[in-house]
This record gives sequence, C-alpha cells and structure tokens, in this order.
Amino acid sequence: MYSEKMTIKDIVKSCQKYKLLYVEDDEISRETSLEMFKNFFINIDVAIDGEDGLKKFKNNYYDMIITDVNMPKLNGIEMFKAIREIDSEIPVLILSARNESSFFLDSIKLNVSGYLLKPLDPQQFITQISKIVHELSSKSYTKDYEQYLEKEVSKRTQELHHELYYDSVTGLLNRYSFFKKVKEIEFPIVFIIDIDKFKVINEFYGNSVGTLVLKKFAQFLTDFSTTKYEVFRLSGDEFILLENTLSKETQEYYEDNAKKLLEEISSFEIELKDDYITIDVSIGISIAQENMFETAKMALDYAKTHNKQFIIYNNSIDERHKIQDAIKWKRVIKNAIVNNNVVAVYQPIVDKNRNIIKYETLMRLRDSDGKLISPFLFLDIAIKTKMYNELSSIIITKALNKLKTDKILSMNFTYDDIKNTPFIEKIENFFKENPETGSKAIFEITESQSIKNYDDVKNFIKQFRAYGVKIAIDDFGSGFSNFEYILEIEPDYLKIDGSLVKNIDTDKKSLILVKAIVQFSHELGIEVIAEYVHSETVFLMLKDMGVDSYQGFYFSEPLEEIN
Repeated sequence: MYSEKMTIKDIVKSCQKYKLLYVEDDEISRETSLEMFKNFFINIDVAIDGEDGLKKFKNNYYDMIITDVNMPKLNGIEMFKAIREIDSEIPVLILSARNESSFFLDSIKLNVSGYLLKPLDPQQFITQISKIVHELSSKSYTKDYEQYLEKEVSKRTQELHHELYYDSVTGLLNRYSFFKKVKEIEFPIVFIIDIDKFKVINEFYGNSVGTLVLKKFAQFLTDFSTTKYEVFRLSGDEFILLENTLSKETQEYYEDNAKKLLEEISSFEIELKDDYITIDVSIGISIAQENMFETAKMALDYAKTHNKQFIIYNNSIDERHKIQDAIKWKRVIKNAIVNNNVVAVYQPIVDKNRNIIKYETLMRLRDSDGKLISPFLFLDIAIKTKMYNELSSIIITKALNKLKTDKILSMNFTYDDIKNTPFIEKIENFFKENPETGSKAIFEITESQSIKNYDDVKNFIKQFRAYGVKIAIDDFGSGFSNFEYILEIEPDYLKIDGSLVKNIDTDKKSLILVKAIVQFSHELGIEVIAEYVHSETVFLMLKDMGVDSYQGFYFSEPLEEIN
C-alpha cells in the first residue's frame, strides 16, 4: 500500500515482491533498460523476441510484462494477444518509438496498462510502474484513490528524480545519470577510477571511516575536475570522470591529465584522531570509442591485472573475442548435452606386434552437420564454465556400458571426477551389478596441480581395485610428475605424455627422459604405454626401449564403433 509519505524506496520495496518479464530484441536497448529495471526489481526474466517471451510466459508465472513492439518471429502485439487469451488481467507496458502509432488501437483493445517511449525515460518509467504496483497491491482501491496516487507521484517527481539520479553517500551523480548523460556526447572521454584495496580500509578502520573516504575523495575529484569533467560515482569504490565538452584533444593530452590526477592523489590524505589514511588508485581510460564504458572498464581491469596506474584502451587489450568465443562454445556444449551429441570414441592401444589389446575412451561433440568436434576446441571452456563434470560423467557412463562387451577399455578420471561423490557411488553400483566388467576396466588418472589431497586419490584407487579395476597414471612427464606419488599408489600402467614421445626422434632431451621413465617403470613392475606415436621411426625407437604398448594416429584414429 501507498501513503502520503511514499518515496521511491516504497516503490522499490513493492516492486521487489513482483516478477517481471521484459521482452526486447535489441541488445543495446535491452542492456540499457535493464540497468534501470534492476534498480527496482529483483526477479527479472528477459526474452529476446515475442516468440521467446510467449514461451517463457507459458512456462513461468509473472506479475507484469514490459514489451517492445517491433520484434522478429512474433511482434509485441501478437505476443500480447496470445497472452491475453491465457491471462486477461496481467498488467502489460508497451515500449515504443514515437513513430510506432499503428499499434495503439490494437493495444487499447487488449487493455494495455501503459506506454513507455524510447529512449526510456526514468521518470516516465517510475510513473507507469507505480500505477501497476498500485494495481497489483490493491485491486480494491477506488478510482478516486488511483487519481490521488497519480497526483501524489507527480507531486513527488523532483524528489524521486533526485533519489534515482544522485548517489546518496557522496551526493555525486550516479551510474544512471552517467549512462543517460553519455548519450548526449558525440566523442565521450571516460576515466574510470578505482580505489585500490578499499575493502582493507573498511575492514581495518570500519565502515564509517570508509564512508568518510568516499565522501572526501568525491570532493577531491570534483575540485580536480572543475569544468572540464563531470564526476559520477559508479558503484562501491569506483568513480567516473566524463568529459562534458566536445573538445578533440590528443591522446597525449589525456595521458598528461591522468598523470596529473595521480600526482595530486599521491598527496591526498585524510586525518584521523591517531592516524591518517592515504589511497592509491587504478585508472582505465577510453577516448572516443564506440562503447566507451565497456572499453574503459577493460582498460581498468588491464591496469589492475598488470599493476599499472593507468591504461588508455587500445585494441591489443580487448579480449571481447575470447568472451564471445566462450559464449559460443558454452552454447555448443549445452546443446550437445541436451541433444545427446556427447560422443564416446575409442582409440586402439596396440602391442609390439601392432595387435589391438585395449582402447582408450575419448570425448567428442557432434555438431549440427554430424562432424565430430575435438576437445581441443571446447575442453577449456567446459572446465571454466563448470560443464566438464557433466561431460565426463556422460563419457564414463558410456564406457562402463561398453565393458559389457569383451573389450578392455580405459577411461579418464580427473580429480573433480574423483571428488564427485554421487557419481563415484553410481560407478561402484555398476560394478556391483556387473562384477564381470571390473577386470576389463582401466581408470586413467592425470596427476596435476588440481589435486588438492592425494589421500582422496589413494582411497579412490583402493575402492575400485577391489572390483578388479586396473589403474594407469596418464600424461606422465607433462610437468607435475611426482615419482614419490607413483611409488605410493603402485599403478598397473604408466602412460608417457605425448609431448615427450612425439619429439624423441628430434629432441635428445626428450629421448633421454623417455628412456629413464621406461627403465624406472619396469624396475617397479609397471607396464609402459606411449601416447602420440605418429610415425614408424618413433614406433621403432620406442620398441627398442622396451615400451610395452603404443597409442597414436600412426596405428589408428579414435573410432566411433569397435567390433
């Protein structure tokens, strides 16, 4: 409910109880509007077109909808009509450009709740959303009270505007003001300034001193900027200087500005009763870039990562292509999991006479054209996006089921797999139900810096050796090899890393190391498997050393089907 003392906090508090569906196909408009919506709503679902919006509406509950009009696949009005057939009362706000008048009649017939003009004006948004919140919070309110509420919101416009656009701690313009203001400048110059280790100040001196630092620093930046820059508090301990003129100075000019700012900050000091505080900052600068905020943020992150006081953005520090690539592969991996396109392939392992004696189970993804994708392209992304465990579980499960044939198969386990208790229990249940398969299974464990506790690995090995499973140490010699560890777990097999094997015919150091590994393993009664055997020459050299078995493209590529 609203009272005569309603503030923007009341509106925000009410909005946080409701779930919003926001439908917008234009990415830039979507991101800009979301910045505002997130100031009011906690629970927001975003749809990228009308078809996506209708699908989400059918599968979820929402209290209100804000939708664009002109969208591909299904426009806003068509989506609105379909929604009205399901729910005749849900409040709907239409986002429109000033030249989109043709839809008005249809939207009125559908009982639209209101309109928001593009570009989205915060005050207009507040006015419209307050009406909907009122409608949702109390449908029993009278028409007179609704009119009173509208008058009350209008009367408080100036106060609400100030609360929306100004930072309550420092009195500076806030991030919403910044994003609105920057649109008015043809060639924006942006300095993002971050107070280094501000968290330490808060923890050591307390939040009240931290707040004092923010206020004093805000005043310092205002004094430094005079009429050249506008000052904004972005969030937390980050501030922005935005050039508010249309000058076209050189890059050297802004470098000098940054150096001058840093010089003055070096003498910035706050006196306490028995102490004083100084600060250091990092600065990211964007000069007349198309995406000035994003590029300035990249420059700031680069400066902090590389211990630089300031960096001016340039293409060499732009890692957006890596982010886009990661997003692409995350989508590919997810689709492969959903559509059962995570494929197990099997690479033969042969003896000295080139007879196949077992297979290593490897992972591939199948693309939309039916081609298999190497893990070289997606494995790092899978690990970083925490999707690797699911991929690994799928491949290991397929390998276990393959053990029901007469094939001997090895399968790869990472430390994360070993720590995945529910999955390990599932594997153990498989061997309990299929006791004849244990002796045909080889678990390959890669020793790496990811292993936090070697006792976990030892317990895992002990657990499955009880079912007849053999153990192999994979990629031995790759950089984390621990001979003491090998002695403790006593593996049945040791696989020499391919980075050593592939160069033994050209690199004397690799040759010496491989010979040492073979001799060491045989003296301990461990069979040696050489990976990455790619030529007759390498095969014969390994054979002369006494390597027990061999794996590589020289013998066979990984196979989808094995007889």
